[in-house]
Amino acid sequence: MDLCRVCLGPKPNRDIFSKSQKTRSDNKSFAEIFMFCFDIQVDEDSKISTKICIKCYSKVRTYYNFKCLAVKSDAYLKQLHEESIVKNEVFLRDDDDDIKNGHEQPSSPLSNDTQEPEVIVKDEPKDEILFKNGDDSHDYDDDNVLLSVIKNLKYEYVEDDSKEEQPLKKKKKKKDVVVKSSSDPVRQICEECGKAVKDLKAHSYLHMPVSCRKRFKCKSCDKVFSSHSARNKHNKIKHLGLKKQCEICNKTVTHLKQHIRLIHNRSSLPFYCVSCGRRFISKSTLDLHMTSHTRDRPFPCTECDKKFSCKQRMLIHKRQVHDKEKTHLCQLCSKSFFKKYHLQVHLRSHSKEKPYECPECGKFFSTTTILKSHREIHSEEKAFNCTLCSMSFKKRNYLNVHMVSHTKVKRYPCQYCGIKFGRSDHRKRHEYTAHEKNFISA
Repeated sequence: MDLCRVCLGPKPNRDIFSKSQKTRSDNKSFAEIFMFCFDIQVDEDSKISTKICIKCYSKVRTYYNFKCLAVKSDAYLKQLHEESIVKNEVFLRDDDDDIKNGHEQPSSPLSNDTQEPEVIVKDEPKDEILFKNGDDSHDYDDDNVLLSVIKNLKYEYVEDDSKEEQPLKKKKKKKDVVVKSSSDPVRQICEECGKAVKDLKAHSYLHMPVSCRKRFKCKSCDKVFSSHSARNKHNKIKHLGLKKQCEICNKTVTHLKQHIRLIHNRSSLPFYCVSCGRRFISKSTLDLHMTSHTRDRPFPCTECDKKFSCKQRMLIHKRQVHDKEKTHLCQLCSKSFFKKYHLQVHLRSHSKEKPYECPECGKFFSTTTILKSHREIHSEEKAFNCTLCSMSFKKRNYLNVHMVSHTKVKRYPCQYCGIKFGRSDHRKRHEYTAHEKNFISA
């Protein structure tokens, strides 16, 4: 039975036996309060409803406080009445003792209408004078104390009721209008990738197909861009030369402070990954990194069977693999690339630039990935073990080459005669010795 125990209303939302329903003035449960107010015993294991609606709950609490006030006031009045009786008895006993000792008690001034009231002597005791005149000023003082105590009790319970009913009746507050300054613009969330951007309309062009995008051509060169901001940034960096050089690694970068913090002072970054210990500059980058520690890949590609841990990576995959998007064009050989970094690495093949030096042997490499793979040679530890034999290797690539001897898989066919080889270097050697050497000599 899902009905209110008092008004039989539907959908009651408070349980009589809930542990949170305890008053602040005493430690009574709501079931005890219910029994105290209405003399109704509610069993916890009963099949009858043990729930109550919010309106009946507030009424029961109000009645409980009112009844407690009445009980306390009654107890106080009875105690006060008993004390006054005891005091009167003490006064009468003192008067009887005075009469027995030969002191006559003066008659009351109201006993004879024709007789003038007696003059009160100042030397007489105060209590005796008050008793003679019939003026019970002591009781008058007690009444004032009584009224003040009842008033304090009343206001005490009124304040408790207002505090307890405050979460039940919430007043509608006017929403404060937050006026943001021009230095702190309001950011909008993109539904496609989840990024917070300043200009959502300009950002939405990035998710459109390349053929539908509006392009902005650079005024100084032939490059085109998807937005005005990208074109202005290109103009500042490439044509105006607004780059700064890092004194630590001698790199020329656009944002020097951000470069130093991300590359050279990574320990100062505020967000910390518990699993691997890496630090990140923002919570969004940390959340994106945390997906690499889980096996959940809830974002599948609609074009193929691949799945990704975040939506942003899935969209990048679609743009790069299925849409064949290549917006970064090499001006020397007309090759195009999807990412700007890939274009920068490609340009080093024209300039023969190798900026990354190995600290162990002094060799130079064009990318950090190649340098990292090379440095595994200098380590004494052979971390990559073969599962089919006892051999171990320093690099994963060496292990992959070794596994061909176990699997006997030949994936590299000769482009001249079609003979397949298990390793690409063996195929290259065959093509030179069997086909190209004789052709070159002739």
